Formats: sequence, C-alpha cells, structure tokens
Amino acid sequence: MKLRTKVMMILVLSVVVVMGGSGLFFLEQYKAAFRNSVYESINSIAENTAQSLADYLRIQHDVAKHIGIMIPPEVIKHHQFTWIEEYFSKYFKDFDQFTNGFFFLDKNGILQADYPVHPELHGKDFSFRPYFQETMETQQGIIDQPYRSTRTDEGVLTFTVYLKDENDEPLGMVGASVPLEANDILGKIRTNRVGKTGYSYVFDKTRLMVLHPNAERILTRDVPVGANKMFDAAIDGFAGTAETVTSKGIKMFVAFQPVLMTDWIVATQVPIADALAPLWANQQLFILFICLGSASSALVGSYFVHRSMRDLETLESITANLSIPEKTTKNIEEALVAETEKLEILSKHVEFGPLSRIINELYHRLVGSFVELQEITGKLNDAYQLLKSSQSQILQQEKMASVGQLAAGIAHEINNPMGFINSNLSAMKRYQGKFSKYIHQLEDYLDLVAPYEVLNQQKGLKKDQKIDYMFEDIEDLIDESIEGAARVIKIVQDLKSFSRLDQSDFAKADINKCLESTIAIAWNEIKYKVTLVKEYGEVPMIDCYPQHLNQVFLNILLNAAQAIPDTGNIKVKTWTEQDKINISISDNGIGIPEDIKERIFEPFFTTKDVGKGTGLGMSISYEIIKKHKGRITLDSLEGVGTTFRLELPLKSEGMTNA
Repeated sequence: MKLRTKVMMILVLSVVVVMGGSGLFFLEQYKAAFRNSVYESINSIAENTAQSLADYLRIQHDVAKHIGIMIPPEVIKHHQFTWIEEYFSKYFKDFDQFTNGFFFLDKNGILQADYPVHPELHGKDFSFRPYFQETMETQQGIIDQPYRSTRTDEGVLTFTVYLKDENDEPLGMVGASVPLEANDILGKIRTNRVGKTGYSYVFDKTRLMVLHPNAERILTRDVPVGANKMFDAAIDGFAGTAETVTSKGIKMFVAFQPVLMTDWIVATQVPIADALAPLWANQQLFILFICLGSASSALVGSYFVHRSMRDLETLESITANLSIPEKTTKNIEEALVAETEKLEILSKHVEFGPLSRIINELYHRLVGSFVELQEITGKLNDAYQLLKSSQSQILQQEKMASVGQLAAGIAHEINNPMGFINSNLSAMKRYQGKFSKYIHQLEDYLDLVAPYEVLNQQKGLKKDQKIDYMFEDIEDLIDESIEGAARVIKIVQDLKSFSRLDQSDFAKADINKCLESTIAIAWNEIKYKVTLVKEYGEVPMIDCYPQHLNQVFLNILLNAAQAIPDTGNIKVKTWTEQDKINISISDNGIGIPEDIKERIFEPFFTTKDVGKGTGLGMSISYEIIKKHKGRITLDSLEGVGTTFRLELPLKSEGMTNA
C-alpha cells in the first residue's frame, strides 16, 4: 500500500472517528439529559401527588375530629342516639365529601347511630372492624386502611375519632367515610395521565392497591413478592426514581414517594418506550447529520492530502524497494552500497534531502543490527537447548540421589532395631517351649502326689484362666511376629537395594534383581489396580549404573500404572538376545495416541494435568539408556496398551566408571 494511500486512510479514519465520536458523545449526553428530564418530571408528579394526598387526608381527618368532639358526652351516656343522627345530618349537608356518611359505635363496637340512616344495621356488632379495634386500643383517631363495604360493595376510606368523657372513660368512636372511586380528589389521582400512557397509583406497605386507574385492581394484592423489584424496594423504604419491569412485564420509568401520616406510597410511572419515543426520532436525524458531516469532512481532507502527498510518491517507491542483505551474502558492504545508491537521487531534494540521508543512516544501522542479531540468536538457541537438556538431567539426578540417601538412612536406622526384635522373638520362642514343657511336667507330678481336692482346684483354676489356650496362642503370636519382622527386613533390603548408594558408581549388577527392588518400591503405588506378571530369563550381570537403571524402571512402571484407568495387567519380561539384554514392560492401559508418540522422549513434554507431571521422566530415561549405549523404543496402540522395550549391551564398550 502506498504512503499517500495510508495517509489518506488515516485522515479519513481520524475524521470519521473524531466527528463520529464527538457526535455520539453529544448524543449520549443528550440521551442522559432527556432521561433525567423524564425522571425529574415523574418524580415531581409523584411528590406533588403525595403532598396533595397527604393534605387531603389531613384536612378530612381534622374535619372528622371536629365533628366527633362536638358531640356532648351526656348525649352518649343517656343514649340520645336520635340527637346524634340529627347532628350528623346537619354536617352531612355541610361536608358533602363524606358521601358515605357518618356513624357512631359505642365502646363495645355496636352501631347506635348513622347518617344516612340504615335502621337495619342499628344494634349490629362492628367490633371486628380493624378501624374500631385500633382506635379503641390507641385511644386516638386514625385513617383506616381502605376496605370494601359489605353493604355497597364499594371501596371505602374511613376517618375515626376517639370519644371519651371528662374522666377519660371511653364512650366509643365516630367514623366518617368517603368512597375511594367517586371522590373528586381521589378520583383525579386515578384518572390523571402522565404523558399519553403514564399514570399514578397508590398502594400501602401491606401490598394493598389503594388507588389505580384500573378499578378492578383497587383493594387487591395482585403484585406478589418478586414480581416487581422496585415495588418491593418501595415497600422496604426506597423513595426516588428508577427503571423497573411491572408485574405485567412492561418496562417502566417509575418514581415512588411516601404519603405523610400513612403507610401509603404514591407511584408515578410511564412506559419507557413511550417516554423515549421523541428521543428515538431525534436520534435517527442526529445520526444522519453525523454521517453526512463525517463524509463531507473526509472528502475535503482527502482532496488536500492528495495534492500535498504527490512529492512523497518517489520517496515511497525508493524506500519500498530497499532490501536487507541475506545472512549468506559474502560482501555485505557492497550490498549496502548498491542499495543506498537508490537514495542518491533524493539527497539534494529541497524537502526530502535530509529525510533521505536519515533513512540512509538508519538503513545501515538496521542491516548491521539485523546480521548481528541473527548470529546471537543462533548461538543463544544452541546454548538454550544444551542448558535445557543438562538442567533436566541434573535436577532429576539430584532428586534421585537425595531419595537414595534418605532411603539408605532409613534402611540403616530400621535394620538395627529390627535385628534386636528378630533376635528377641527367636529367644522368646525358645523360652516359651521350655516353659510349656515345664508346666506339663509339673501337671504330671501333681496328678501323682496332690490330694484329690487340690488337684480339682488346680484344674478348675487352669480352665478358668484359659492357660492351655494362652500357651497355644502365645506360640502363634510369636510365629506371626517373627514372620512380620522378616517382612520388614525384606522391605528394608529392597529399599536399600533400590537406593544403591554403595553402587551409585559404575558397577556390575543383576538386571533381574534391579527390577525386583524397583517393583518392591513401586508396589505400594500399583498393587491396588495392577496384576503384575514377571517373566525373568537367565541374564548375565553387566557393567552399568544400577541406581540410574532403577530410575528408568521406576518411571516406566509408574507411567504404566497411571495409564490403566481402573484395573489391569503389567507384564515385566527379561531375556538375552545375541549380545544384548532385553527388558520389556507392557500394560493394557489406554495407550498413546499416534500424534504424540514421537514426542514422548522430549524434555518437558507431558500429557498429565498441570502440577501432576514435569515432563522429565521419559526424557531422563532416554538419556540414561543412551548413556549405557543402549536403546529404548515403544510400541503402543490406542485403547489396547503400550510396551516399552529396552536393550542394554552385555559389554560396556565406550562406557567408563568416571
């Protein structure tokens, strides 16, 4: 791609990014401002509605208090309930907002007077009503939770006034009721619209819907817990604006404000789609202007860049044809001169002469650094491969040396006490035999000389104490202990044989015994899942590094056991063929995939999970067999199993004990 084209592309992209980014930034700011204006609007409506509702409830409650406290206590005490009804009728005309009328309940909750008058209800017990119970318990008037009248089946809101005499004895209560749906103030809250489709509604903290545009939802609890998260949050005390999804699944902007003196909450909400509809329309027009402005700016900029960049075409063409000499080039200086001569035609150019000379100098430095870097890279790569191989061997050898030293130490520490134990058990067995013989002779003597009563007493005691059983059991216990001690001594010998600190140098060794000691060490890891088959042939002793070969056998045995998922077989076989000792270790595990067989002996290659393998085991094994002038190969079929075959020469030609 030409330099001029690149510059033009960069210019166009820059203009588009700057213009587009700026436009999108201002668009997002506009969106945020628009959204905030919606929040402020609905929050203001919710606050005003809550304030208006609080003022209305306070005024109506004050009116109800005024009506109630003007009833003389003597009228109630003398049961002049007709006077109370006439009194109610006067205020019913003056305060027509209480369209559901007034009523008086005595201290027992019995309806004694009401207006409009309903004679059929006089004497009826209304003590079950919550407003009566709360008023009498708190001894003060309340604004009751709305309920549905059993007489009219309409929603009713009741204001109560507590009545008492001059001795603070309760006389009863006065109630004043207004309908929820017909009242002008409450009705306006239900019918007012926010925008085209928004509205306000009122609910209390028991989830009761007090006011709602849909009359069927009034005095219902149709918003279950979890159906509207912000509805739940408002009940828990949240006040303000938010986005929510209603119980009907509609996304809304919503504002919540509490109503003073009550547990009511005003919610004002508007569908997000309707609220942001003007924004979407303006957004499309705004994006169109951004695109047109970006395109116009890019075209104008491209025109001027095209005119300004003509003189760069020559420089671009020459520098594009400069090449770096290959590493195999015999005379790099001549190659550099030939390449830099291409820049001479520009060296005297008024505008690009200095740039041409700088390019020339940088070109010389680049080529020199490139050649030097190639040489250093080659040397570092060779050194790294050598270091990697040596390090892996040293680490593994050091680790095995430490294990061997530890094993030999443990074997030495165990051998001494086990010698005492074995010797003492043997002596104990001899003593037990002599003691048993003595007891039998003593019994025979007692049978001859002891009185009959003493003899019976002695036999009873012997039977109670189970002396005969104890003598038999002691003999078995000593035999089992001697056998266990022999097993411990055998394990210690195998451990010492495996460590072979006394044979860590070049020495003659029996391969079959090396395998046996290695199997003994590995047996605890493999015995629960593996059936081991051993086919040892007659093989001569060879000069080798026994400890190193034990390490190879251990690596292969453990890998074979790990390749068996549940249970399986491992077969170890040795034989002599021509001038070589052959060892094969086979398993019927999962096998090795074809695509990784060639990598098995690579350093640090492993198929195990992270932290479960270093990838050094088989690499070290390969190097050990190679050091013995031998050969290690594998034959594996995925899903069938794997066989490792080792060949060791009978004669140690080329090997030393150095």
